[in-house]
Amino acid sequence: MRCNRPQNGSREDKQRCPRPHPGCCCCRGPQGEPGPKGENSVLAAASFFAFERRFENGKPVPLVTGTEDETGQIRLADETAIRLEPGRYAVWYTLSAVLEEAGYLQVTPSQQGSPLLAYGVYAKTADALVTAGGTNFLLLQAEETSVLQLNYNSNVVSRSGAASVMVWKLAEPG
Repeated sequence: MRCNRPQNGSREDKQRCPRPHPGCCCCRGPQGEPGPKGENSVLAAASFFAFERRFENGKPVPLVTGTEDETGQIRLADETAIRLEPGRYAVWYTLSAVLEEAGYLQVTPSQQGSPLLAYGVYAKTADALVTAGGTNFLLLQAEETSVLQLNYNSNVVSRSGAASVMVWKLAEPG
């Protein structure tokens, strides 16, 4: 709801507020003292991408570094593997490709070679030359240095593939 009262917030306006509700200019009380400054919950971040690539069935998605992690905790181990130093990570990814025939594409993230099926993406098209894709988000715990990959599967040839991966290292709780 919007407040129809003047935005000057005078004492008179506050006393006359007929319908107090959060966010109303005439219903706000005095500003309290600021709380303590919190610690940064993101310790490191990096991004990776692929653009105008032909993804191959049964192979990991090739990536290049978009934004480098200055701490070195998140980096490419090779063209298809993101190396993560021990810790907790939030990962967001998206992938799309033009399927040359009616068909499907599936992307499955894996950590240390173990597929994370619950965080995969599946898309199907009914016609040729249609873009298919999807996005997902996951949290990972790396007990030791590990590798994250996005594995691509499709029953048809694709073109104009694009992918983006964002990885954030999170502070440990507590």
